[in-house]
Amino acid sequence: MPSSLVDVLQRHCEDIDSASPDPEPSQLTSLAEALGRMPDPRRVRGRRYRLGSLMGLCLVAVLGGATSLAAIARFAADTDYGLREQLGLT
Repeated sequence: MPSSLVDVLQRHCEDIDSASPDPEPSQLTSLAEALGRMPDPRRVRGRRYRLGSLMGLCLVAVLGGATSLAAIARFAADTDYGLREQLGLT
């Protein structure tokens, strides 16, 4: 019987105590903050955008169905100003 990723995650989550309280919203780190803390291996010269913003754009593109670098580039070219602003790519 084939196993999906969801089945694997469900098996691993069976041991988690459901009685533990949910963390306060102030204790949660946003995705933008986590991506913003990633070290940037690129040289300073030629950087146009922060690495966290670029990674956020790539993540949104992949979640939207992009499966290649070309598809991510097309998604980036077609995004509206509002999304770019939210990702910090203004």
